[in-house]
Amino acid sequence: MQKNWIEKNVDLALLTTCIGDFFKARDFEAGKGQIPTGYQIFAEDSPFFKLEGYVSVSIEGKPEDFIVKVDLCHEQEKHVFRLPTFLVIMFTGGYFFLRKSKSDEAWMKLEKELWQHIENVVLRLTGSSENVTSRSK
Repeated sequence: MQKNWIEKNVDLALLTTCIGDFFKARDFEAGKGQIPTGYQIFAEDSPFFKLEGYVSVSIEGKPEDFIVKVDLCHEQEKHVFRLPTFLVIMFTGGYFFLRKSKSDEAWMKLEKELWQHIENVVLRLTGSSENVTSRSK
């Protein structure tokens, strides 16, 4: 999912730090870095959110016009999921099916919390890019 903000003048480095703090507060192993188009955050292995894969957040654009993209990236799909659901349940007792269902549920909850956090941070940081430029003059 992605969302675009226009005319907010947000310090994108600070926004990246705030989003990284969201993941750290939930005990994710998180890393962030700069990419040619903006910033990227990867988060995985939270004891509270059992996800099949890792979360990728990218912040691209300029302070006054930027996009935030949030995705759950799945590690290479297990071969067992290519079988029909009935066969998977029959031979594995539904273990993989149940694990995937719990991961989907955890992802929906995390994604909702994350977007609320991002909205609040953008609101709080609106105009922060102007403050950084005016301080450096």
